[in-house]
Amino acid sequence: MAAARVLDAAATDRILVTGGAGFLGRVLVEQLLTRTASSVVVFALPNEPVAPEWATRWGERLVVHRGDITRGADVSQAMRDCSWCFHLAALVGDAGRDEDHQRVTVGGTAHVFDAAWQQGAAVVLVTSICAYGDAIQRGPCHEDSPPGKGQGPYGRAKQGQEALARRHMARGGQVCVVRPANIIGPGSGPWVIDAAEALRQGLPALIGGGRGNAALTGVDNVADFLVHAAMHPRAWGQAFHVHDDLPLTWRDYFGDLAQLLGTPPPKSLPRPLAYLGAWLSEPVFKRVWPRKRPPVTTEALNLIAWNSRLPLTRARALGWEPKVDHATQMERIGAWLLERERST
Repeated sequence: MAAARVLDAAATDRILVTGGAGFLGRVLVEQLLTRTASSVVVFALPNEPVAPEWATRWGERLVVHRGDITRGADVSQAMRDCSWCFHLAALVGDAGRDEDHQRVTVGGTAHVFDAAWQQGAAVVLVTSICAYGDAIQRGPCHEDSPPGKGQGPYGRAKQGQEALARRHMARGGQVCVVRPANIIGPGSGPWVIDAAEALRQGLPALIGGGRGNAALTGVDNVADFLVHAAMHPRAWGQAFHVHDDLPLTWRDYFGDLAQLLGTPPPKSLPRPLAYLGAWLSEPVFKRVWPRKRPPVTTEALNLIAWNSRLPLTRARALGWEPKVDHATQMERIGAWLLERERST
């Protein structure tokens, strides 16, 4: 591969962000527009809402391109004239049918790499620590650790994305793979909205006492690293973990969230009982209610029932450190939850 190009803050490039209207995407778009002189193309679904203030705040520097990631022609059109692509679009969730995750997440990623190859664009691919599968359960996972068995359709799709990234790099494409850990922040689906609902209902939120490291990361910090990596020549061709490197357990986090909500402390289930529930319920839901989430999934247990050990060495070697501390992140979550409650 030729020498890596880097994102220049002063250049007036055109950047595509797939999934730019989503939870992480919105924060990334704001950071790109604030920290660079580039214009940003947000690739969003036909009826997906976007931040209403974007048009007045950013004017012509921000373009919303409507389309479907599963259609190659839509992706190619969105990628036109773009030098960079931050690929976030994926089917999010720890349940559902494998064929849907493969079609949207893996198939969409194939379209992104095809369009990037035609355009000569560099790609920052956002996957997940779920790509490690059950290797998380066996000890520390380094960036080059081989993945274990995928624990659900989401993790298997992330493994598929990374296989495509390796193939793209092998033919000379410029790619940086970023594996965020468990992202929290205002609007987080699994770790704020779903967790808050479980706490309000008095459902068990902890597994085995919640003593494992939660590998939490604030959404602002993930977006910050994505921009930081794109600007660093040594990031290209590598994979990175992103998290806040805190000694916080699931008991710590869900306890803090319960305090924000004014609910009792989180309840816990023994690990064997939780896995039994997943093994019994997942086949039934896949057969009878394929688009609904079971009460507990093997994918979720792979994250909350074990001790996550994900060295941050490679990200720090690029000179990166998390900028938003945990206390500030929890304050923002608390304010967002309060506002959400008032508006419903």
